[in-house]
Amino acid sequence: MLRLTDRSTVETYFRERFAISPEVFREYQFYKADKGFWMTSAQGADKYTGLKRIECLGIRILKGEERSLKPTTYALQLFGRYAKINVVDINRDELKKLLEEGSLPGRLDNVDEGYVIIRYRGDVLGCGFYSKGLLRGRFRKGRSGALASSGLY
Repeated sequence: MLRLTDRSTVETYFRERFAISPEVFREYQFYKADKGFWMTSAQGADKYTGLKRIECLGIRILKGEERSLKPTTYALQLFGRYAKINVVDINRDELKKLLEEGSLPGRLDNVDEGYVIIRYRGDVLGCGFYSKGLLRGRFRKGRSGALASSGLY
C-alpha cells in the first residue's frame, strides 16, 4: 500500500549522493511503497493516500529499501541538472562502448563509488554504477535500445 512518507529520506539521499539541494524538492510530496519511493506534485495527491489498491502514484524516483536505494532514470532526468557531484560526462565513443558492452573501464576523478549520473552532451541519459575503476550503465533494456537507435553516435 502506498503511504505518505517523511521527505527526509529522499532529500537526504539526493543531497548526500549528488549534492542536490533539498529546496529542489519542496514542490513535491513523497510516498513510500513496497519497493521504493514515489513523487507527485504537492497539490491534490492527498485524496489517494488512504486507498488500499493504490500501489503507485506519480513517478518512482528511488527503487529499493532505505539502506540500498537506486535513483530512477526519470528522477535523474528531472533533477540531475542540479547535481554537483557524482556526474560522469561521456563522449560519443564512450557512449557507443557503454551501450554495446555495458561498461567503461577507467578511473574517474571526483566521482565516488556507487550510483552516478551519466550525461552526454550535457543531457542526462540515466543512471550508472561506478566501482573499482569500472563504469557500468544501469539503463533499462528499453532505454538502452532507444539510445542505441537514436542516432546519438
